Amino acid sequence: MNLSPLPLAVFVVDATGTITSWNRACEKLAGYDASAIRNRGLDTIIAFDDASAVAAMRDRANADSTGELICADGRRVPVRVTVAPQSLDPDQPGSFSVIIVPRSGLAPTRYALIQDLPIADIIEELPCVFYVVDQSGHLLLWNHQLEAALELSSEDLPTFNVKNFFDEQARAGIVQKILEAFDRGSSSHEAELVGRHGKRTPYLFHCARASLGSLPVVFGTGLDISARKEAEHGLRVRERAMYASVNAIVITCCVDADNIIEYVNPAFEQITGYTLAEVKGKNPRFMRVDDCDLDERQRIHDALARQESVRAVLRNRRKNGEVFWNDLRIDPVSSIDGAVTHFVGVISDVTEARHYERRLQHLALHDGLTGLANRTLLLERLKAAIDAAAAHHKQGALAFLDLDNFKHINDTFGHEAGDAVLREIAARLRESMREDDTVARLGGDEFVLVIAEQPDVAQVAGLVERIRQSVSAPIHVGDKEILPGTSIGVSLFPQDGRTVDHVMRAADAAMYHAKTLGRNNVQFYSVELNQVVHQHLLLEASLARAIRNRELVLGYQPKVDLRTGKVVGAEALVRWQHPVDGIIPPDVFIPVAEQTGLIVPLGDWVLDEACATLRTLGALGIEDFSIAVNLSARQLRQRRFVHRLADTLARHGVAAHRLELEVTESQLMDHPEEALEALAQLKLLGVGLSIDDFGTGYSSLSHLQKFPVDCIKIDRSFLGSSTGLHNGHAVITRAIIALGHNLKLKVIAEGVETHEQLTFLRDHGCDQMQGYYFSAAVAQDGLQDMLRRDTRLAL
Repeated sequence: MNLSPLPLAVFVVDATGTITSWNRACEKLAGYDASAIRNRGLDTIIAFDDASAVAAMRDRANADSTGELICADGRRVPVRVTVAPQSLDPDQPGSFSVIIVPRSGLAPTRYALIQDLPIADIIEELPCVFYVVDQSGHLLLWNHQLEAALELSSEDLPTFNVKNFFDEQARAGIVQKILEAFDRGSSSHEAELVGRHGKRTPYLFHCARASLGSLPVVFGTGLDISARKEAEHGLRVRERAMYASVNAIVITCCVDADNIIEYVNPAFEQITGYTLAEVKGKNPRFMRVDDCDLDERQRIHDALARQESVRAVLRNRRKNGEVFWNDLRIDPVSSIDGAVTHFVGVISDVTEARHYERRLQHLALHDGLTGLANRTLLLERLKAAIDAAAAHHKQGALAFLDLDNFKHINDTFGHEAGDAVLREIAARLRESMREDDTVARLGGDEFVLVIAEQPDVAQVAGLVERIRQSVSAPIHVGDKEILPGTSIGVSLFPQDGRTVDHVMRAADAAMYHAKTLGRNNVQFYSVELNQVVHQHLLLEASLARAIRNRELVLGYQPKVDLRTGKVVGAEALVRWQHPVDGIIPPDVFIPVAEQTGLIVPLGDWVLDEACATLRTLGALGIEDFSIAVNLSARQLRQRRFVHRLADTLARHGVAAHRLELEVTESQLMDHPEEALEALAQLKLLGVGLSIDDFGTGYSSLSHLQKFPVDCIKIDRSFLGSSTGLHNGHAVITRAIIALGHNLKLKVIAEGVETHEQLTFLRDHGCDQMQGYYFSAAVAQDGLQDMLRRDTRLAL
């Protein structure tokens, strides 16, 4: 192909500088015809400014020089001369390209010599870069798109070697492609043009060999493939994401109203066990489990028919036959014209999650130790049974079972044996009940039975009695034989209640009545028990109001040092001043508070009042004085109890050692590990600790010596009656005093009413006493007056 005159004049010379070929631009610029140029020495046409410094053409290679072009008419045109090896191939030396750019006036533009020809407009309008290079790789002609890509002007580009438009590591490949075009006639390659300011643009280049007169050249085009590269990158990323996804991905192709598998990723192969080769061309339905999840599968079928997205959870079968749960989402894929051609399905194996969910659901509704229904499931089943009984005009029953002396079983045989007993009783109850009935454990040693649709009370009574006998049969744990017993309370529905709450209250009341009658027996709910429950409910409501309305008051029973007779402390005793019924003693309302949870706000109020009294006494100068407050089991188990107590002490400005907390022996031994942790936290706070009613529980010395207590209180039952101490009481009291002192604990006797009791305690080294012999509980004013007057016990 021959191209019209170019903007740059190019000679080709051999190693001696003899001109062997040229382009028409040379003829037009210098005015020589072909016969006048051929075989002339370069020095006869160009007068180099540095001629004396250059010995040979190779010394001029790859360097710019200046000089004057000697034209045919004698004119001398200042020029810039670039000499380069005529071939990019280093294995073919011997000839050189000499490119001449006039220096006078304006530098030539890219179409200076062809601007009047139509080809210039054509080249400028090309939707790509256009270029022409000679065998040395130097740029001879280009369009504005190339300037824009390289961030260079037309003045900057003449004589540039094209390899410098690319990254250094890519240049060898670029040279090879240009040489390939010279050698084979054409070549193609992809590369990034790098602009002066760092802009990078990927292009697809096509090169073709041509000649300009006798000058061999390569011309070519470069198509900007940025969008394609970005799309390819996105495709590679998405393909890699699909390949690496932990979820199974299935791509199906819509063929004749069917959807056949076209692609599956490795996660699909891992989850299902099928390879792509095994499933390609099949409909994914081949993995379904027959007769399972029919509604979900129909929903999927309908959505695909409407060409809509759908999500479902259903079961499929792996290659090995195993059934697995999968969370499936299917989305349609449309072509450019909007027609749905494929569907993409994403499968998450949720088998473990499904099993875990079921385990959680089971744990949420069942007791962890026995596997029986827990309170939540019990209430649900009981409500259903009550509703069914009302709807079918049938009778049902609810039985509360409480094991007798279960704490003694734990203390005697250990908690592991106690757990074994609970599991065995649970098994016996399940065996005794029908499949439709419910057996539940509420915690501890409390079991509940929901007995549905019984024909009459006699049937219920016979069943419950058989259950009592079954539960009471000996249980063998290892080499030990344990004889459990149970007290059972039964309520009938709808006779004894038409709501869950009423039926449960009735059964609970009947069970407590069974315990009061000697335990290990069955009691049905009665009208008399209903009156007791009603009174209990009224008392509960009144107590809540009493706490809000501050109807409660504290009395303080002084504690006396038996060595000096001095009052050294007091025990805070709460009383209820009912606006109608007058003073209600604590043994009436404290159990109600314990059962209903009101003991927590009640206990907080008592602690606040006691600290306020200590603050008042401190203001009077009475600092060496402590107040003891009884602590309930609920308070002791509360997680933030210690923090609240610290806040109360700080708010009243009371030193922690002036407050003493009393816990009963049974509270400590119910859960000794938890009690030990709670007492340790209280001890760190600095409050005093004492064990109340010592000797009445089932404590072990190994546990007792671990508790960080300061004193023990001898229960009043060990001091005998007002007529005197009998020998058994005296022995126990002396033993408790000796035990306490050996453990370096202070010993306090409560309920002292006679001089004989006082003398006995003092003679045997008891540290303190409290009781009616010295003083009953007094109000805060009375306590202040007693301390101001330094009232003492006459010893």
